[in-house]
Amino acid sequence: MSRTIRLFFLCVAAAGVLCTSGCFAPKVALIALFTLDPAFGESPLVVRFDASASLDPDGAIVRYEWSFGDGAAGMGRSAVHTYIAEEPTTFTILLTVIDNVGNKASATKTVAVAPSPAPADEARIEFVWPFHFDADGDDAVNLNDEYFTLENTGTAPVDLGGWTVSNERGATFRFPAGTVLEVGGVVFVHSGAGANAGNVLYWDADGPVWNNESDIAVLRDPTGLIVDLYAYVDC
Repeated sequence: MSRTIRLFFLCVAAAGVLCTSGCFAPKVALIALFTLDPAFGESPLVVRFDASASLDPDGAIVRYEWSFGDGAAGMGRSAVHTYIAEEPTTFTILLTVIDNVGNKASATKTVAVAPSPAPADEARIEFVWPFHFDADGDDAVNLNDEYFTLENTGTAPVDLGGWTVSNERGATFRFPAGTVLEVGGVVFVHSGAGANAGNVLYWDADGPVWNNESDIAVLRDPTGLIVDLYAYVDC
């Protein structure tokens, strides 16, 4: 066998050994993968990220870089981020992984964030001072100096039509239809007679309503539900 032919077969054999050993094996790509939870929700939304599924078959991942889509960034295999949105917003999250020889791979996903709902208006009516249970002089002849006060301390106007206030003995005043108490508004109800005007109303009772020593005022809505109580003792 000639020298040329022998050298050819030696080269072929050497190439076979190198291929078998993996020296010329094709490089397997670095892959970036991650999960997130939840993918949507209301602001403020706390989202957890996990990139542990990322892989580098022929090396090692040494760095995980996060861009959360709202200008914030993070590092590490896992991350937690809170999203704030005043209007419906979709954020794009970018994960970049880097291996031990500087190769990079990336992956993206999105998170949809809705603004938090506005707090519901709250109806809140309560007894407030002054509660003038003891009129000046003789209560029986000065009924209109005996009165109680209600205030709307909630966040929405309240139609008091059909609401009632009663004393400990069951005497009851019913608010006339169309009595609307605006937010922050007050209404005064006098025990005597008079013409209702604005926030000044009259019970038109035959005699004193409130006991000078002690009593309990009970406010109920039109369904009979107790909304507020006012108890007093004159010491």
